[in-house]
Amino acid sequence: MAEDELIDVLDAAGAVTGVKTRAQVHTDDDWHGLVFTWSAWVEGTQVMMMLQRRGRADDHPPDPFAGQVDALAGGHMGTGESPAACAVRELAEEVGLEIPAADLIELGTMRMERPGAACRRVIEHLLLYPTPVSIEALSCSDEVDGFVQVTLHDLADLIHGRRDHVKVRCRRGDDIAIEDLPRAALSAYPPEILEVFRRSLVAIDHYLQQGEVNPGLISS
Repeated sequence: MAEDELIDVLDAAGAVTGVKTRAQVHTDDDWHGLVFTWSAWVEGTQVMMMLQRRGRADDHPPDPFAGQVDALAGGHMGTGESPAACAVRELAEEVGLEIPAADLIELGTMRMERPGAACRRVIEHLLLYPTPVSIEALSCSDEVDGFVQVTLHDLADLIHGRRDHVKVRCRRGDDIAIEDLPRAALSAYPPEILEVFRRSLVAIDHYLQQGEVNPGLISS
C-alpha cells in the first residue's frame, strides 16, 4: 500500500473516526488497522507453518525488518476494508496466493503501542489460513524475497529463546534447501512484535488442535 492511499482512522476501541492517507496517519500517530495472515496446517503429528522472509532491504529508507521471517502476508487495511478482504488482497500481492475470504479464520485482535515507531498505534487483526501451502507455488515480490517452512514447535522455540537455531525448508528465488534458521532471523523485532508472534502461535495451535477459536488467547 502506497503512502498516499487512504486508510481508516480509528479510536482505541477500533471504531472508525475518519479517513486519512497512510502517511498522515503515521505522522499524527493515529490508531489504525493492520492485518497479519498466518499460514499453518496439521501435517501428521506436527503443525507446519509457512513464513515469508521480508524484502525491501534496498529501499530508501530500508525496511527495518528486512531479512526477518514474518507471517505469510500482512499490511494496512484500506478504508472500508474488512480484515478478511485485506488478508486476501495482501496474500495475492505479496506472495501470489489467491484464496477466497471464506477460507480464512479470524483468530482475534490486539492493540499495540510502540512509541517512536512509524506505526505507533495499531489494532492488529490476526488471521489464519489453515490449508497446506506449497513452498514451490508461492511467488516473491518487492516486499518478499523468500519463504521458510518450519514447524510451529520449532518457531516457538526460537521466539522463546529455547534454541539458537532450527532446521527449516527454505526457498530463495527458485532454490529450495534444508537450512538452519537462526534466532537472528527474529532478532530485529522489538518485544511488542515478538509478543504478537507468541500469542499468535498459541492461538493457532489451539485452533488446529481443538477446532475452535479462542479470541482471549490473542487479546488477553
